[in-house]
Amino acid sequence: MEVRKSAGIALLATRMNFRSHLVHPGEVLLANFGALVQAVSGTAVFMLALSASGGIHGWTLSQWAVLTGFTVMARALWNTVFYGTLDVPDMVRSGELDHYLVRPVSPLVLILFSKVDTDVWIEIVIGASMLGAALHVSGTDVSGPVLVFIPLALMSAALVFAAMHLAVTTLSFWLRQDAMLSMLVWRLDSFAQLPMSFYPKWLMTLFSSVIPFAFVGYYPCLYILGKTDSPFVWALPLTGPLMFLLAVVLWRQGINRYASTGS
Repeated sequence: MEVRKSAGIALLATRMNFRSHLVHPGEVLLANFGALVQAVSGTAVFMLALSASGGIHGWTLSQWAVLTGFTVMARALWNTVFYGTLDVPDMVRSGELDHYLVRPVSPLVLILFSKVDTDVWIEIVIGASMLGAALHVSGTDVSGPVLVFIPLALMSAALVFAAMHLAVTTLSFWLRQDAMLSMLVWRLDSFAQLPMSFYPKWLMTLFSSVIPFAFVGYYPCLYILGKTDSPFVWALPLTGPLMFLLAVVLWRQGINRYASTGS
């Protein structure tokens, strides 16, 4: 009953936020156009710079494009729902979080659905187009199991992004000044768009454990591209939900020690 109530309120908040954006449709179109230019120009420059070598540590450019398209979609999916968690540090410092604590629903649910980022729609389209085109150009055998695996892995990857950002913003309950740390993780998201073999071993270990960018795109794409046939890849879709669950546990510990600013 409580879950249904929270879900209903979350959907209502999402619908209200969506309608508020449509009051100014020109701004929505302009924002998506800006996102289109940024995504296309950034990818084009990167691919041109790498085309001279013809590959990236055992990955062809078309295979790298599969990884990039996959991670762009995963990040956009995270941004669609979980964008509001980036405001947690400001809420803690200003005391705005108090408004969520007095409402008859989980404050985390309200924060998750407090914003609708309309800029990500074009990113989802770009990511899906790049993923599909790159799979075709790379000659990858897209079998039935792969088609089933891709959406499951995408949802898991989006939750990995969500878990990392929620965990970092939750640190504001202890640090009170972690806004810069949240922005740092935001900027580091682009590290997930390169094969982990591109990085030194110590950094690959870091991205496979403490900052789990490898689970966003690299490990799932190893299976999608036929670079591994290990049956353990089917455990990858569980990675995101498990990491997000751990982030929620950290959130609950943090909010239990939260003390209002008193202002």
